[in-house]
Amino acid sequence: MTACVYRARLTSALTLWACTGGGTPSIETPLGDTTATPSPAKVQASCDAIQDIESYRYSIVLRLETPVFEQPVEDTPAPLSEFAEALTELFRDMELEGAFVAPDRSQALLRFQGEELELRTIGDSSWIRVGATWQEQPSTASEEALLTPASVCADLVEDLAPSLAAASGEEELVNGLETVHYRLDEADLRGLPGLLGRSGEEGLPSEFGVDIWLERDDGWPVRLEITASDTDDEGNPISLELSMEFSDINDPTIEINPPPVSPGQA
Repeated sequence: MTACVYRARLTSALTLWACTGGGTPSIETPLGDTTATPSPAKVQASCDAIQDIESYRYSIVLRLETPVFEQPVEDTPAPLSEFAEALTELFRDMELEGAFVAPDRSQALLRFQGEELELRTIGDSSWIRVGATWQEQPSTASEEALLTPASVCADLVEDLAPSLAAASGEEELVNGLETVHYRLDEADLRGLPGLLGRSGEEGLPSEFGVDIWLERDDGWPVRLEITASDTDDEGNPISLELSMEFSDINDPTIEINPPPVSPGQA
């Protein structure tokens, strides 16, 4: 399994949600009403500001429920079927905990179906652990292949931010950071179907919630929570939950070191 799986999962999960159908009808604006109304001030999220943080920890949780993942039960599953089942669980239920220390040390621990997969990168060196065994692997040379706070920010938060009304934010303290908490309502979420890969005709999910906590001064997402649920064309329930959170910002005690050499690797 390559590191690219992490980043691909976010896009794939949103695409699978979109393909299952459902959604309330979109709301059309009457053409006859041409009265101009002042546009409220909008919010700009800054993903670049994440690069200025010296060290941090983070968590990302992604859960997806859709009939696409339902597999028929076999009396004696083939090895390939067992692999497919494990991969399915990875796509539908993932918890990722990670850390970063500038300039080039990162750690990501992926949990799914009772299994763990850990990746550490220090400069041009990279190691992967499956179970208890560490192996050195060619460096991917780019965090863009990973599902990281920076990639979630670039893929989702920057697109959602223009829908936020600056006046609607409420100041809140999150993990010791001063943030502004924005909640998106139905009017703000007109762009959500597009982010989920759905057409305007399909409209919004029947139930949804989007909350974003942006750092007060620099505008990077300290916390993100997205939930959506609906039914597909056959009445089967579908749901999506995505959350991300930063913690321990600029904590000098965070350390990321090379892993111990596994037996047989010395």
